[in-house]
Parts: sequence; C-alpha cells; structure tokens
Amino acid sequence: MKIAYFQCTAGISGDMILGALVDSGLKLETLKSELMKLNLPFDLRSRHVLKNGIKGTKVQVVVNEGHVHRNLNDIKSIVQKSGFKGKVKENIIKIFTNLAEAEAKVHGTSVEAVHFHEVGAMDSIIDICGAAAGLDLLGIEKIYCSPIHIGTGFTKCAHGIIPLPAPAVVQLLHGIKIYSKGVEKELVTPTGAAVISTLCSNFGEIPPMNVESCGCGAGDRDLEIPNLLRIYVGQLEQGIKNNLVREGKAVKIEANIDDMNPQFYEYISQRLFSAGAADVYMQTAFMKKNRIGNILCVNTCDENMDNVLKVIFEETTTIGVKVFNFHKYMLPYEIKKISTKLGEFSVKVAFYGDRVSNISPEYEECRERARECGIPVKEVYDIVKRAAVGQNMI
Repeated sequence: MKIAYFQCTAGISGDMILGALVDSGLKLETLKSELMKLNLPFDLRSRHVLKNGIKGTKVQVVVNEGHVHRNLNDIKSIVQKSGFKGKVKENIIKIFTNLAEAEAKVHGTSVEAVHFHEVGAMDSIIDICGAAAGLDLLGIEKIYCSPIHIGTGFTKCAHGIIPLPAPAVVQLLHGIKIYSKGVEKELVTPTGAAVISTLCSNFGEIPPMNVESCGCGAGDRDLEIPNLLRIYVGQLEQGIKNNLVREGKAVKIEANIDDMNPQFYEYISQRLFSAGAADVYMQTAFMKKNRIGNILCVNTCDENMDNVLKVIFEETTTIGVKVFNFHKYMLPYEIKKISTKLGEFSVKVAFYGDRVSNISPEYEECRERARECGIPVKEVYDIVKRAAVGQNMI
C-alpha cells in the first residue's frame, strides 16, 4: 500500500502541502494540468528556497481576483462542475464541508449561513483542490500524520484580531495530538487543518514504511525553526498491526465494589453505554476482609471519560476509580444489510486485509425476530449467518 506521512514540525498550510507534494516528485505541470479541470483562471509557480539551510519548494498560486466571499454551495458548485474524478471531488467537498461546520460552530450560525473569507478566495480553493488532486496523482492510498506543531499569539482576519491557533483550526483539530514550542506565528492555517483533519485518520509516530521519496514544502515566513512541511512517500511495511484500525486514546476505568446490590449492574451498564462506553464488564474478586466483590471495568475513549465517570459516581457506591491508558486495535468492518427468509437483517462484516475475517449478525435484530416468529434466537442467528455465506460475504 502506498502511503504518505506528513511531518508537521512547523505546522501545516495549503501552500506547504502543494510544495511538499511537488518537492516529493509530483511534477508542477502535471498538477497544474489537473487543476485546469476546475475551469478557473489561475497560475501555479514554484521555486526552491532555503529555510535554516534546508532546501524546500515554495508553490505559489497566482490569481487575479478581488476580495470574494463564497459559501459552501458556491464551492460545491465549482467542484461538481469540474472534470475531477469522483473520489477527488468527494474528498474536496468533505474538506470544505468540515471547514464550514467548524466555522459555523465558532460563529454560532448554520453551515448554510457561513461565508468563507480567506478560505473562499481563489488561491485557497486551488490549495485545497490541489492537495486532494495531488495526493491522488501520486497514487496515495492512505495518509498518516505526526502530532501537529501549532503557533501562538494573535493574527488579524476579516473579523478582527483573533488568538492563535484560529478558532476554526481548534475545532478542526479536535481529537488530534497538538503541541506548541512557543513560536509566535500562525503555523496552522484553516486550509491546512481542514485538509489534514479530513483526509488523515492516523496521527502519531511514522509507521514502518519503505521510503520512495521525500519532499519539503516551504512556508512564507522565516522562523527560528525550519518553516517546512516534510512528506515521506513510500510503501507501508505490511504486518499484523497495519491491517488493523488503531483507535484514538483508549481509557480503561476500574471501580472496586463490594457493598452494592448486584441487580443494579444491568441498569448501570445501559447508562454507561449511553455515556459512550465501548465495553462494560465485571470481574469477581476478593476485597478487603475477604469480602467477595466485583471490579466494574469500563473501556471508553478519552473524550467520553467525563461522562462515564459521572455515571459511575452517580449510580454505584464506589468513591474512587483507577484509570489506565492503552492502545486498542480493531479489524476494520462494515455494517451490511442482507435478505433472508425471515426478512432483512444487519450484519457486521470484519476484514483482515482484503479478506473477510468474520461476520456477526446484529444480536438485537435477531432477538426481536425470534420473539416475533416464536423460534429460538440461536436458530435466527444461524439462518442469518448462512444467508450471509450464501451471498458471498465470507
């Protein structure tokens, strides 16, 4: 699998992405020719620059347009009328939609009412379209990214003086690891944040890969650090973990309980799942003074931990919990609908690489159909699984 890894030691912006793609081997004329499918007036220029003694490529979008405000529908119309292939169009529209949602949340308005200022300008449209099209031209199948170095301080925009990172950038980077070394400049632009947060779902260390090329995209300013976005392009080294989905920061919460009616656990489990728990289970253990008790174990993600803790302290008799961070790896899966002699059912189909590894009928649907038909739930389960095999899902 061909992958790209973005190393954001000086942040990320749209023009830096274009520069990194060109510096890693994408020909400028090829990218320009692809972007001509937008049927918009523009030009692309590139030059080599030095940032703290390291060579990078600076790509500049040249346009002759005044200050134009566009909304999401305006940009969707431009993209949908273009000659890009379907997947590229889809990615571009996703990027702008995520950006519109972030702006709407920041300004307390609806997505439809959001008018892009800087990002609605022609050069920013070319940056975002060029990033999506350029990755496709390089044949990139999956994107990885380092933790992102953000700037600090203040900047001036259409709304006035605002703190850095810009509020829309903060919204876009939710759930993504960021850090700051105190550089008082805008290192992450809304364009860069929108592209990387939309197209990449793997943030962390560089994965095992065979590097085929490497490029650096240069930013405008000269900083105390090299103002470069580095991209590695190559083949992902295959292994068990690379066929799995690594979820975000996973958290395990344990509570020792020996003085509560065990009948309460069913209700508590339901509340925990509603609060965002991924797994809830109990382990029997000998507590102090040899009392037999339970260890309530809850697995969740970092962002849901407060909600889960609220349920535990409200609904159980515990006065303390232990919290552990861990990594969780899962097979990628899809929920598919299949037809059977008992009607339509949902099944979870898990994959290992290109091969179907497991299939599981949804228990709740099987249980309800068993009640309706007056047959054992295990029989319904087997009927659904056999139907899935017959439809070549396994």
